Amino acid sequence: MKSFHILGASALLVILLVASASATSVSVDKHEFASNEEIQYHVTHLVDGVEYVQKTTVTQHLNSDLRTALGINPVSWPFAHEKDVFKMMNEGTLYNEVYIGHWWPSETTQGYQDFHVFDKSDDNGKWSRTVNTETDETGTYHSTWLNRVAPGTETVTSTFWIEGKKLSGPNDFDGNTSFWTTSPADVKVEWFDNGVLADTEEFTIAPIGGAYFVATPDVSKVGDKVKFQLIPASGKTVKSAWWSFDATNHLQTWNSRNIDPAFFYPRWAEGYQSPQVKITYTDGSTETVTRENYIRIISDRIPRSRFFKNIDY
Repeated sequence: MKSFHILGASALLVILLVASASATSVSVDKHEFASNEEIQYHVTHLVDGVEYVQKTTVTQHLNSDLRTALGINPVSWPFAHEKDVFKMMNEGTLYNEVYIGHWWPSETTQGYQDFHVFDKSDDNGKWSRTVNTETDETGTYHSTWLNRVAPGTETVTSTFWIEGKKLSGPNDFDGNTSFWTTSPADVKVEWFDNGVLADTEEFTIAPIGGAYFVATPDVSKVGDKVKFQLIPASGKTVKSAWWSFDATNHLQTWNSRNIDPAFFYPRWAEGYQSPQVKITYTDGSTETVTRENYIRIISDRIPRSRFFKNIDY
């Protein structure tokens, strides 16, 4: 399955009520989670040949914030699948950006692909897009959704559908994932087998707390641009920012004063990088955020091909 979605993960995560003995069931051990807390899920009765749909609805409850974000950390399903379609919809937004990263499994190519989707909402604050993926898209997925919202907006509702067909693999398996949100969120996951509702579950995610930032892409080749976007603590406005693009080894070297900077990692930066930002707010308070081993820089000697490409929609 995929976690493109801000969602793939939530995909796996959840489902449990109305299933019959033969319908797919996905359950979690509890129903209240912190951002980035490990979520253990249990999947049963996912039979070969089923055409599945996972519909996940995330409702983020906002304060006065005009920028919100939601992300799914790496998740993978141990079965082969094809005919995958990812449908996304937002309500209550002005502008939308979705980033989806995908590693092919190591036994095939160890390749990487990412998708970047940008769009304004219509006049009613609604937005929708569809991404068709390639055949037999196994592997590991993660994603980030960034939204700008109108003043006075109280909720942003993000819905994503993952549609596909299971080819082969275990019917029953366990896994784990996590995701994060900058606002308190209610999550509802509905799973369909061949067009029939098989299971439903609801749970909550607590906000990350304080400031956060995202990098797109967070897997990049040497010399390619990585864009950083800062999400301030709830109710606060950023006055200034001081960035290090690898705080572990280059705290006083790779720096920027831009609030939302871009950086081109050099060849000697291959491997994992730990960006850090020091924030000063207009009320005089300060905050420092570090994301350890968040960005992976790949050698520029790898050919740019189907197995390492960037796609803007």
